[in-house]
Amino acid sequence: MNDDRHDRILLAKTAEQDEEAYRDLFQRYYPRVFSFVKRRLGSPELAEEAVADTFFEVWRGAAGFQGKSRVSTWILGIATFKCREAHRSRGRLKRSAVITTPIEHLEAVADEVDPEERMVARNELRWAKHRIDQLPEDQRKVVELTIIEGRSTNEVARRLRVSDGTVKSRLSRARSQLRSHTHSNGKEG
Repeated sequence: MNDDRHDRILLAKTAEQDEEAYRDLFQRYYPRVFSFVKRRLGSPELAEEAVADTFFEVWRGAAGFQGKSRVSTWILGIATFKCREAHRSRGRLKRSAVITTPIEHLEAVADEVDPEERMVARNELRWAKHRIDQLPEDQRKVVELTIIEGRSTNEVARRLRVSDGTVKSRLSRARSQLRSHTHSNGKEG
């Protein structure tokens, strides 16, 4: 099965709220999208927020995919839109401020496929997964649920039976730890 056909199947299942398909799509595209966004924004911290918003939009808007482009083009189109929003606002993007991306903007974005970039992305994903696995369990669980699965902090708080503030605090500490390891290990852009 070719990559785009497989991606279309995953996206169709995501549109039906299939969390496993969404997770597969996320794991498949996170490194590429992160690298793409970080190059455009120049800030790993801002890129983290834009990528989280991108994948939140993929989850929320999967049913709107019309199939006129490759799935990778559609996802990178969302990422491009989030970069433009980040440049315009010049501030940190917040999940509560997610703006729906018009489909016509997404169809016009070119698909950038570079084998070297794929290799770098795979290595970055392995490194990121290793760093996330090193987090304390309470922080790791919050990162998995909010960033990887795209759940809201309210939803995570209910699921973990803690306050919304606790979830936000754990997420903030986890991001801080991940950033400190990024800077100290020379992984910074």
